[in-house]
Amino acid sequence: MKILKGVAALFVVGFVMIMAPGCKKGNSYVDKLSDLEKNACACADKDCADREFKNFLAIVEDMKTTKARVSNDDGQKLGMSTANIVKCLMSKGISPVDIQKELQKFK
Repeated sequence: MKILKGVAALFVVGFVMIMAPGCKKGNSYVDKLSDLEKNACACADKDCADREFKNFLAIVEDMKTTKARVSNDDGQKLGMSTANIVKCLMSKGISPVDIQKELQKFK
């Protein structure tokens, strides 16, 4: 299971990093994911984690539809926030398989 979690986290971070190379609207996404990271890691139960996962997917969808471009520095920040979000969500019961499945929809 640890391997599956590690693979899921790497997949998600890679996915966000690929979607957000460049230089436009980066700070707002960094702020959004930073706020979401705090909320997701503060969740006390799976219901809260489910809500935050839906919020995460909405941000990823927005990044894709707006073709968001961020600086390399912001891309690294997005990657770190994403890794922490995924780790927190999985610790509250969100399956790594579910995370991968949902993110596949954005490819």
